[in-house]
Amino acid sequence: MKLIGLDVGAKRIGVAFGDSEMRLATPVGVIERKSIDADARALAHYLREYDATQWIVGLPRNMDDSRGFQAETIVRYAEQLANVVAVRPLFWDERLTTIEATRRLHEIPAHTKRKSRATLDALAAAVILQDYLDTQTS
Repeated sequence: MKLIGLDVGAKRIGVAFGDSEMRLATPVGVIERKSIDADARALAHYLREYDATQWIVGLPRNMDDSRGFQAETIVRYAEQLANVVAVRPLFWDERLTTIEATRRLHEIPAHTKRKSRATLDALAAAVILQDYLDTQTS
């Protein structure tokens, strides 16, 4: 199965592509948040471009596993997107993914990357999606 992973932020959404057969997630871009309709069109574009049948959304749970305000905000936002793209999201615990994405970003040689918040957002989406893929059984 082909999947799109999202790291939803207030201004941008990091996007990653993954394949459950290969068990590999790759950062592919960023959606600049504008409106539900515009964001849903951008998501639908990624779903079509990568022939993905499912999308995974990082859910920022608290360290005690509860859902806080930010998690509830993301659930509502993803449900609004789902109403437009007609594909329900799966939510995945994203605790500490930004820390992992930052660590990975620093491992990339400086001459081969453009360090930016957008790069970090896409990398965080790949970390979320890779974590999901790593827990799935064949």
